[in-house]
Amino acid sequence: MRRLASLSLRQRLLIGVMATGLLVVLIVALLLVFAPRTNAADEQPIKFDHSKHIVNGIQCQFCHVGVTEGPVAGIPSGKFCMGCHQNIATDSPEIKKLAGYYERHEPVPWVRVYQEPDYVYFNHYSHISAGVSCGSCHGDVASMTVAKPVATLNMGFCLDCHSKQENSAALHDCTVCHR
Repeated sequence: MRRLASLSLRQRLLIGVMATGLLVVLIVALLLVFAPRTNAADEQPIKFDHSKHIVNGIQCQFCHVGVTEGPVAGIPSGKFCMGCHQNIATDSPEIKKLAGYYERHEPVPWVRVYQEPDYVYFNHYSHISAGVSCGSCHGDVASMTVAKPVATLNMGFCLDCHSKQENSAALHDCTVCHR
């Protein structure tokens, strides 16, 4: 404390400004770690009804093939969807929109529902192979006409789930999610 008193007013102000700046950086970092990673999905270019597909026996992995192969679930291309929709529900206004993208060779400009920051590594395959259901994070998609975020996929959400697993000590190693 004596050292601080011996500093000039300018030096004490500089230390105060630096301490305040450090506090702001710390608060922003904490918000980034614990903030929700979701987007509103109300304004998709095509009103995609998950429930119709589930009712017809189509499993998540049929369209989101990446979940069984690697980190990214993937969104099927218009060509993939048109494999079925050349013959199914062709009079639907939404399928006509899909066909338009396909015919113009344009990707459907879907709005992402979940987005993890670059410093987070998430692998769908490791979760699916460990028996984690899609609904654990994505909710009851089978009842959704439009995919909406149901969980706040932040560090707290993940750590809560990891702590319930058999090998929870290994799952709390920072390098599991941050590489």
